[in-house]
Amino acid sequence: MYLCVGIVLAGLICFGLCVRKGRQKAYGIYCLIMMISGIMGVLVCMSDTGAELIRADGIERPEPGSGALEADYVLSVEDLSISEPYRVTVENRHLTKRELEQLFTEAAEELEHTFLGENESLDHITHNVVLADSVMDGRVNVSWSFDDYEAVSLSGELREEALSETGSLVQVTAILEYENMQVEHRFPMRVYPPEKTVKEQFYELLEQELDTRNARTDEVFVLPESVAGHVLSWEKQQQKKQYTILLLGLCAMAGVAVGRRKDLRKAEEKRNARLLAEYPQMLSQMALLLGAGMTVNRAWERIVVSYENRCATQTGIGQEIPVYEEMRITYHQIKDGIGERLAYEQFGDRIRLQVYRRLATLLVQNLRKGTVGLSKLLEKEMQDAFEEQENFAKKKGEELQTKLLLPMMLMLGLVIVIIMIPAIANFQM
Repeated sequence: MYLCVGIVLAGLICFGLCVRKGRQKAYGIYCLIMMISGIMGVLVCMSDTGAELIRADGIERPEPGSGALEADYVLSVEDLSISEPYRVTVENRHLTKRELEQLFTEAAEELEHTFLGENESLDHITHNVVLADSVMDGRVNVSWSFDDYEAVSLSGELREEALSETGSLVQVTAILEYENMQVEHRFPMRVYPPEKTVKEQFYELLEQELDTRNARTDEVFVLPESVAGHVLSWEKQQQKKQYTILLLGLCAMAGVAVGRRKDLRKAEEKRNARLLAEYPQMLSQMALLLGAGMTVNRAWERIVVSYENRCATQTGIGQEIPVYEEMRITYHQIKDGIGERLAYEQFGDRIRLQVYRRLATLLVQNLRKGTVGLSKLLEKEMQDAFEEQENFAKKKGEELQTKLLLPMMLMLGLVIVIIMIPAIANFQM
């Protein structure tokens, strides 16, 4: 307690110094926290001290069956100069003789009711019985025993093979235990074979008939046509192959869809790579023609016509160039009257690459200003495109080196093994 009081005083002094020096915002919060902690400590100490000074002559026992109670006190003996904490264990209140009799009577009634389970009475037991470990909310423990274990097992299951239709009388003994008191409760029950439904009886007779036919020495096993007056019809169950085929078909469709999407993505990546590779050459031609005094429309037409003539003279597959194919589409759109501005914008939208969108923007902007300065812009764009192409080639080279690292490591491991095996063999010899 004195420590807590000291902390409070120290916090108050520190807070006063912080206010005096103008630092209450920076350090005053810490002082306030220290003061509050000290005050709470003082209050706790005062409450504990008050509890220690209360004279305790008696303790109210817990209710029966609720367990023992532990209480902490301060034991003081003046003659022996003792004043120290001491823990007292108080057991719950013990029942009187009449209360014990009442408890065991109620426990026996609950026990028999729980024991029946699905059965209706002790005179006609046809289902497994329930052997509870405790009753009365766990206050009374129970242990079981039977005088005939051939009829009932220790787990309460009926042994059908040992039962007769007239019933078997079994004496049940239950030992009820509460604290140190034990009471033996006995009651009889008559056990009958488990009752079976008509369906269960039919399957039992069917099994017996099949076992009889299996015991024969015939080469052909003949299925029974009737059992206990019931006409039987047998049909061989076929495997549902159609569902398997449908499932395989769905899997194949999903695989084709995934593969097709993958192929389209690869084809698009390959096309974009070719467009990026062809971009500097196309810019070079445009800049050259514009520098010769041609308009954008005339230069575009010259490039497309030259490409069409070259394609007409070449044969075979693979002579088409994606960027010139897109330029040819734009050229015919302009001839059909769509307008240069819209045709150039659609040219950039179809290719969907940033560099071509930038080119389309330059062409649209210069339609109003004319071709003055456009050739220089194209030359700068061409220089930037060559630099991007060079950086792209370097990146691909680095990726290729990384891919070759694993095969090189494997080859190195193989070489080490080839060298070490003869060395180890010679060393062992």
